[in-house]
Amino acid sequence: MTDPEKTKLEDVGARLKAIQDAVASKKTAEKAKQGAALDAGVGFRIGIELVAGVLVGAGLGWYIDKQLETSPIFMLALISLGFAASVMSVFRILKNLDQSVGLGRAIREKEGKLDETPPPSPKGFEDEDD
Repeated sequence: MTDPEKTKLEDVGARLKAIQDAVASKKTAEKAKQGAALDAGVGFRIGIELVAGVLVGAGLGWYIDKQLETSPIFMLALISLGFAASVMSVFRILKNLDQSVGLGRAIREKEGKLDETPPPSPKGFEDEDD
């Protein structure tokens, strides 16, 4: 190769490297934005879970107290239960276990002890297409 051809190739290589660096930095910035949006979504979900549990408990307790003409015993009890259920739900969200079918399955999945073979289907529900 002659000297001008070599410089053209080096110039193309340098431009290609600059473009690849620009694309990589753009992808990194997009991933950072997505991560921030997901974190905000989890924060809003936690807040909604806490408020909803307490409000549902208060509403049910108020209704029961009104029907039975009692003092706010049921409302206080159900507010406490609603708060406890909300806190447990928040713990599941924070542990990232709410995406699975059940809590035990999620724990086994996280530990990597989940069987890959599906359980046998109940009698009368066999898939005949296979």
